[in-house]
Amino acid sequence: MKRIILAFVVLIAIVASASVFFTDDGGAVERIVDVLESAEEEVVLVSYSLDEQEIVACLNRLQKKGVKISVLIDSSTVSRVFDKSPEFTVSSDMSTALVHSKFLVVDRRIVVFGTGNFTEGSLREDSNSFMIFESARLAALFLDYYRAIETGNSRGMTRIENMVFFLCPSEEARKRVISELMKARKEIRFGMFAFTDPQVLAALKFCASKGVRIVGVIDSWNDDSPLKDYLTSGMEVSESTSITVHDKTFVVDGRVVITGSANASLSGWGKNREIVAIIESRDLAQEFVNHFEYIREVSK
Repeated sequence: MKRIILAFVVLIAIVASASVFFTDDGGAVERIVDVLESAEEEVVLVSYSLDEQEIVACLNRLQKKGVKISVLIDSSTVSRVFDKSPEFTVSSDMSTALVHSKFLVVDRRIVVFGTGNFTEGSLREDSNSFMIFESARLAALFLDYYRAIETGNSRGMTRIENMVFFLCPSEEARKRVISELMKARKEIRFGMFAFTDPQVLAALKFCASKGVRIVGVIDSWNDDSPLKDYLTSGMEVSESTSITVHDKTFVVDGRVVITGSANASLSGWGKNREIVAIIESRDLAQEFVNHFEYIREVSK
């Protein structure tokens, strides 16, 4: 079984009150349940899949207390959540695009957002990251994303303080990510589950040709990617052989973090319902750099 065993929570110096944590041997589930148990009125959860038993049980308890529970998952994973006996209503999207976003909103004031699904694998075994924001403004944005995903609508870029958010599909998101990568002067670090976008790869290669250090770790899923040989040559990019790298994050020059539910893939930008965040924060960037260094070390 693939497993990652390091976890920590660090306060991040941004305008919205926030913390970030990385998955380990079960601490992620406890943190998410703690947030859920603070709910008094409403929980909205969107995820590709939901099968973590403690989270389902917590939502069942909240439902019995009168808290309104709204859950939206991808139609391909419905059986997995029903195997856990939910007592709340579960909705699914029937379009060909995947519901691949991963977030929850509690009482219109707390947002949990990250790279992992609310599943046993994502939270207890794989390498993932989550941020917890206490911000009514961010909560309103994510609730709007929930409605847009539910109804099949699109949204433009939204800036909140030092953060920029995109709801995919969005070519604007792809262009902005590539633009941020191309601005690199010293270093780009990343962890990525699926890397199949040739334009993103070209941006990394261009930066490397200018002397920018490119350091990354990718999941073994990429064995079948036509880009793998190009990814692992001419740059310091390695493949994990012992843990599932489910991360979807770039760090540029130790100051800009690009993260969310979207892989560096054509379907991530152009088809699936994803959320991408670009955050300017040296403190946050350093935490992800430390995380990537750990992943590279333990996945050898």
